[in-house]
Amino acid sequence: MDGSLNGSGSLLPVAISITVIVLIILVAFFIQRSRRKRSLQQKTDISTPGHRFDYQPVTKPRPAIPSTLRLSPLARGAEMSRPKDFDLTTTRHDLTESLVALTVKYSLERFTIATADGLLFGSSAGDVARNDAATCSEIFKKDPLAERPGIVLLGIVHKGSELICIIRTKTPLPETIKPRIFADTKIILDWWI
Repeated sequence: MDGSLNGSGSLLPVAISITVIVLIILVAFFIQRSRRKRSLQQKTDISTPGHRFDYQPVTKPRPAIPSTLRLSPLARGAEMSRPKDFDLTTTRHDLTESLVALTVKYSLERFTIATADGLLFGSSAGDVARNDAATCSEIFKKDPLAERPGIVLLGIVHKGSELICIIRTKTPLPETIKPRIFADTKIILDWWI
């Protein structure tokens, strides 16, 4: 009887050791899985422009499209070129990409949407546009028809919110283009917000 107790007593440390090893493996697995999730989430945040706007709209699901269809801002010429004809919403991943597409379509320097109280709503230029949002919304409130060299301001109402479109351009914006930009902005806002 003494020998059987000693035999089972020697199994107890082995069983405890195996249990500890299994627990260490499980903890390592969950830590690795957590890191992988965080890494994927950061990659997703980096793949789209990492700008944080004052207003954060609820995003729609991202369509699966090849990265070759993404736009990059083009060099601007001295004259306003004829607007390009391409999609501003369905092949884009978010509001920012749609606004970048709008700037490319109309050969603009940058395009910003601000709230009436000066918060950055969205922009093709990211956080750099915060200053534009604050100053231009104040100018627009005082005088909606105010003109500044290289800046065009358009008022727009979306879902009951008054917004200001701030268009920066190196060339004069023809009056015939303003309604088209206004209409495209409405399409973009209806799609994303």
